[in-house]
Amino acid sequence: MNPAFVAAVWLALGLLASAVLRRRTARLVAVVPLVGAGLTLLAARSSAAAVPLGGLSWIAGLDRTGEGVLVAAGLSMALVLLLQPSVDVSVGRTIGVVGAAATVAMASSDPLLTALALTAAVATLVLRWIGQSPGRATLAAGRVAGTGTMALVAASPFLPLTGFTTGDRPVVVAALLATGVAALLAVYPLGGWAAGIIGSLKPLDVAPWLVLLVPVVLIIAERIPGGVLGDGSPVFEHVLLVVGLGSAVWGGIWAARGPGAMRYGRVFMADIALCIAAVEGASSSPAMTGALILVVTHLCLAPILMRSEAAGLLWPRRVAWALLSGVPPSPTFWGRLLLLEALAAGNVGSTIAAVIAMASIFVATVMACSSRAVVLPVRGWHGRLPELVAWLLLAVGIAIGLAPQSLTRFVFGS
Repeated sequence: MNPAFVAAVWLALGLLASAVLRRRTARLVAVVPLVGAGLTLLAARSSAAAVPLGGLSWIAGLDRTGEGVLVAAGLSMALVLLLQPSVDVSVGRTIGVVGAAATVAMASSDPLLTALALTAAVATLVLRWIGQSPGRATLAAGRVAGTGTMALVAASPFLPLTGFTTGDRPVVVAALLATGVAALLAVYPLGGWAAGIIGSLKPLDVAPWLVLLVPVVLIIAERIPGGVLGDGSPVFEHVLLVVGLGSAVWGGIWAARGPGAMRYGRVFMADIALCIAAVEGASSSPAMTGALILVVTHLCLAPILMRSEAAGLLWPRRVAWALLSGVPPSPTFWGRLLLLEALAAGNVGSTIAAVIAMASIFVATVMACSSRAVVLPVRGWHGRLPELVAWLLLAVGIAIGLAPQSLTRFVFGS
């Protein structure tokens, strides 16, 4: 099955769900990412690892890592919808467009097609954010994230850099690519625009960016350096190392100091910033394995922690925070340990910044575990079903911590 067909199904189902479903059946929007994840499993797999921003072969197929990311993200998005206290059917359009764009971006090796797919996803997200909560935060998100996609579009005519791997051109292309990746992952400026939307929007409006788009951009960024950029590789790597570590420290500190409602978003952004800093700025191989462990852990726990504290799941939330704390044998312990090992192979400054960020995240998770939220009483099996789903997700999270490399190899093939 061609990934283009999978993307078309994402888009068609999203538009259909928004047009047909009503308030009583709104939770059926979860069918969109669920079907998308199922069809991705059947999609044609390319014989070689894809390099999305280094070739000119349009949609070549999904490699094992790309397939694993899209399947895990689709399932996580479906569970986010199912565990939300209420669902707005209009979010189906956004989920459909972002899911389709993520599929095309991950399967394509054409730099322009990849950039345009990400542009379509960001434009759809920003229009929804501004429509839901017009203000400085959502306008800033549109401005910064939009600038990032435009930087990727501007870099695409120069790719591949065949015969031009030295001189000024690779440096300019590397700077454009680093700008695009940093903006889309919200590691520039220090996670500011993402923190703004997390504080002003409902979790369900943020979820398509956090669950569907960020893991895809992270994997695409990992495939950019090497022979693709030539002399520009050090620029790309050093820029993302510096802004990634700075954003990780900033996000970790504000996760501990800021309001509880924004805590999970801050921790997520700090972990993603650590991932991009280690994957791009460290030459040691454990970095990508650690990043994949953290990604699959967040995709597993996001449906629980993106649900309002007042909507129940008190004890599942506490266990989920414990799994994010980094205390062994939680999965985040292994993921952050591998990232730290990769960064420690570079320089002392990177190691110190990473340790500060990880310590701040630990403090934030301990504070979240000890919080005493007022929880409304839950009655009936309809109220107990989300709790059962949450405990099943936590069981998966515990399994990741007990066998992290086996689980990531099963999901991502590496």
